Amino acid sequence: MNRTPLETEEELQWVLDYMLLPIVLDVLERDIRMLDTLKLKMPVIYIRSLRRVQDQVSAEMAAVRGKLRSRGIRVYDQRRTKEQVEADFLCRGYHRKCSMLWGLVKSEVERKLCAYLELDLAE
Repeated sequence: MNRTPLETEEELQWVLDYMLLPIVLDVLERDIRMLDTLKLKMPVIYIRSLRRVQDQVSAEMAAVRGKLRSRGIRVYDQRRTKEQVEADFLCRGYHRKCSMLWGLVKSEVERKLCAYLELDLAE
């Protein structure tokens, strides 16, 4: 009997990205609002830099949605609880769950932002 395989590691990463990227956008939006309230000499430079990253994140979100759609994977529910971020998704007819604790979310958001900004925090 051939069993339909569950999601691949790559597909699970797409689901995780689908969960993380909106949080990255939220972080960027909050930081842009904060920069707007500070009395910086040239806030427009910092704000434009973060807006450019927002555009890149939005483009990546669209690409991830396209990849999920092409494989027939549908994320149908997402929740942010006090402890974690959770998602329910449908993959090859199977209902699956995925979650990340906020500590992991924070480190992944930092990792993604560093990649977009071409920064290495280890330096």
